Amino acid sequence: NLEKFLKNFPDEKGAWLSYARLLEKTGLETEAINAFSRAPDICTAQDSLILADLFFRKKLWAQASRWYRESAKKEESLSTKPLIGLLRVSLKEKDEDQAETLALALEKTHPGTIDSTELKEDIANLLRRRRLADLLEADVSTNEKGVTALAHALLYGSPKTEEAVVSSGAKLPNTPTIPGVPAQYLPESTTMDSPVIEDPLIPFNLADAFAIPAEEENEMSSLEKSRMAYLNSSYSEALFHAREALKANPSDAEAWRSSSQAHFQMGEETEAEMTILEAIRHNPFDLETRMDYLRIARETLNSRRYLVELEKAKEIFPESTEILWELARRYHLVEKMPVTASILYREVMKIAPEGSALHEQSKMELLKLKSL
Repeated sequence: NLEKFLKNFPDEKGAWLSYARLLEKTGLETEAINAFSRAPDICTAQDSLILADLFFRKKLWAQASRWYRESAKKEESLSTKPLIGLLRVSLKEKDEDQAETLALALEKTHPGTIDSTELKEDIANLLRRRRLADLLEADVSTNEKGVTALAHALLYGSPKTEEAVVSSGAKLPNTPTIPGVPAQYLPESTTMDSPVIEDPLIPFNLADAFAIPAEEENEMSSLEKSRMAYLNSSYSEALFHAREALKANPSDAEAWRSSSQAHFQMGEETEAEMTILEAIRHNPFDLETRMDYLRIARETLNSRRYLVELEKAKEIFPESTEILWELARRYHLVEKMPVTASILYREVMKIAPEGSALHEQSKMELLKLKSL
């Protein structure tokens, strides 16, 4: 297999790419990042996009931004995926100037794209907040929820026409039409292969969005350095950078969480528990932080105390299949309470998508309990 092949031929970059793709498909994200890093110079546009998404899920914004840009540069014709990725990074980094620029540029070349994503409300709110005076001058209602209509008014002014209607589903039209917006007010082309259209209303065009100097592109915050060190299994270094982040902001829940993860990997369970509780104090409703705490609590608390913590977590996150599953397994295998376990397995099945691994596993466990 590939793993054995790479042990014998560690410089075979093509094999590393194939291995990275396989790891990503099987959900081994950290391993996939490490494998992609062995052949960065031959990554395709799609590989770069996958790597960017992996870094984004790890909350490594600078690295995600870099690889979204790489993906866009390697594409034969600029698509929306890397641009939407950059827009997500801008929102996470609270860079509203960049977010506004990308949003308007996207809506200029690919109208309706943002309205088809989960970013719709955030971008609409951002445009209303930052460009309220311009929208009022363009005679656009402040209650307008569609990004396309708001962006159209900011880019071209608002003709006296019916309110734009944006339907659900894909928003990448092959013809220059948007429901409710007359064709004469649209750009000459709104297809995926549209050239970048320059306009003084936009601070810089889409091509300029990828021209950030390399030193700025590679600059990472202390928290991102901590996360990167953690991915590389450099746990002492991860802890050092997390502490640097906490010096700058003692209320940074993610920095407390990174500290806890590093402590836990180094076998310092007491410190790991103390720091994850501090993370929860600053961000009590973050599921990932709570799951980190439960993983630590499973090792540090007695059986009864751990069960109490699981029940508390279920009250706060009643829709979390991860917590419901863990609680069902606890009642099934440790507490030996099959009726309670059955109820929880059924709850998992109601929430987990039919056909998913967790749904099917819960169904199997229910069958086992019925056969007892």
